[in-house]
Amino acid sequence: QGAGRGGFALLFAIGVLDSGVRMGFLTFLPFLLQAKGADLPLVGLALTLVFLGGAAGKFACGWLGARFGLLATVLATEAGTAAAILAVLVLPLAPTLALLPLLGVMLNGTSSVLYGTVPELAPPGRVEHAFALFYTGTIGSGALSPVLYGIIGDLAGPGWGTAAAAGAALLTCPLALLLAPRLKSTHPSPAG
Repeated sequence: QGAGRGGFALLFAIGVLDSGVRMGFLTFLPFLLQAKGADLPLVGLALTLVFLGGAAGKFACGWLGARFGLLATVLATEAGTAAAILAVLVLPLAPTLALLPLLGVMLNGTSSVLYGTVPELAPPGRVEHAFALFYTGTIGSGALSPVLYGIIGDLAGPGWGTAAAAGAALLTCPLALLLAPRLKSTHPSPAG
């Protein structure tokens, strides 16, 4: 099984980074939008756009994961997340708002594929324990990452804190490449 070859540890690391990126970015988004001229109601709308995209992302990425496998889905969504986060840093307000639903899809959808892979990589008879560890790690990362990215933001500015979150998203890609050979199937058939 994948667990015996370090598969669960890699999946756990990807999940922790993914959750941290999401919460780190959401911590800075209101400040980035205000710097672009958004008022409080527009910041609320922007967050709504991200969350709506995120809800759609749970479905979309679950479908992508079932169709194309964990590796392709994680590589696409995490690289896309990093690119979209960096785009938010440089785009004016209107294009940023237009990008936020797509960013939400990628930002929130990857976790669906990761959670769905836990049973495959759990040690035999330890699926519940593996889920408990995975959820604890991802929730803990979501709680701690705003503090860690916040320190970067305090020292270097919110743009650098946000860029650090984009960098963390990219760190998941080599981990996914290392995880792929430990999975039963990295490329499911397109029909199923």
